[in-house]
Amino acid sequence: DRRIRINELGKLVSQLPVANYILLRTLIAHLIRIVRKSDINKMTIRNVGIVFSPTLNIPAGVFALFMAQFDYIFFVDAD
Repeated sequence: DRRIRINELGKLVSQLPVANYILLRTLIAHLIRIVRKSDINKMTIRNVGIVFSPTLNIPAGVFALFMAQFDYIFFVDAD
């Protein structure tokens, strides 16, 4: 189930050392900002995934979850 995968991924990410957590969160947040301008730069989630998933050694499905479910995985408050 997708919701269970998201919750488990959030738990795993929260167990990272603080420096690694901050780095991963900042990187994914930056990539999301890039994707939001995909009409200009042609960097869709798919294209960003093609470049960064193998570079970061993160499976494509997990990388897509990081991008699509950022607020839930990194416990970002919607306010």
